Amino acid sequence: MIALKLQVNFTCKLYHFFKGVFMGKIGYIRVSAQDQNLDRQLAMMDELNIDKLFQEKASGKDTQRPEFQKLLTYIREGDCVIVASLDRLGRDYEDIKNTVAFMKQKKVALKILDAQFLDFNTGNELLDTAMFDMFLSLLSYIAQNEREKIRERQRQGVLLAKKAGRYKGRPIEYSTDSTDPQKRLVYKAVVDMLKQGVPVAEIAKENGLSRPTIYKIKKANDL
Repeated sequence: MIALKLQVNFTCKLYHFFKGVFMGKIGYIRVSAQDQNLDRQLAMMDELNIDKLFQEKASGKDTQRPEFQKLLTYIREGDCVIVASLDRLGRDYEDIKNTVAFMKQKKVALKILDAQFLDFNTGNELLDTAMFDMFLSLLSYIAQNEREKIRERQRQGVLLAKKAGRYKGRPIEYSTDSTDPQKRLVYKAVVDMLKQGVPVAEIAKENGLSRPTIYKIKKANDL
């Protein structure tokens, strides 16, 4: 831990020296659930004598977390944000990429304690920029890969459900089985008007629906 403290202090001070601006060590710690504790991360921050700490118990599914938003508002040029691991910033790689880019734009250093190799503050601006760009490219690739995996899992799930006869597709908005009683009434009114031979355009206008929706109802009832 002493070695880690020295390394973090050196990285942040190096950034401070080359940028010539005031620096504050800002910590951010997070766990996802209320029944989890922050003790391990708190101990790590205590060892580093940080100047300001933001902590919360919130899911990392997006960046709309109260303390995280306060952190982004609080940081200034020359500050050094310290997190225990990259996933403390969030679990979505696209969000992480945007956060890292935002900090870079504000000229804020980022230190990830369990990934010391992700250090973009060597003092050589050209090298730092090249390393940072590669890191963002990697995050973009991972984010895209994750999205493709999700789509593939969804596609496979639909295929399996179809084979098992469980897949019904998206629920029909206007039908006798609609969960909305009002839409069931609208559906009945449309069907009655179609049976009476009322023009589709008139039915659509009368019921506040689009003509494609009326045509779908018409086709479903063989009218």
